[in-house]
Amino acid sequence: MIVLTATCKNGAIALNDPLLNQLEGKQVEIFIREVSSNPNVNRRAFMRLPMAERRLILAQQAEVMVDHYQQDLAWRDWTSFNVEANYES
Repeated sequence: MIVLTATCKNGAIALNDPLLNQLEGKQVEIFIREVSSNPNVNRRAFMRLPMAERRLILAQQAEVMVDHYQQDLAWRDWTSFNVEANYES
């Protein structure tokens, strides 16, 4: 699967990056999913940032999620894969 990003303006869709040569002349399926307008979502641009800047952005995102993970403990059940039930004493 290849993921390409595009922008929709005036009813037309324009790819943000050039089409890959390997797709030239091939029939493809297109799935449209609206993405966040947050500038940090562009993964390629993110990876081009200096490591220190990437770490700062990730730290800010982690700080935003701290309350969520401290209040909603359901994620702990998922991450433990119910280990206690699989191993009896």
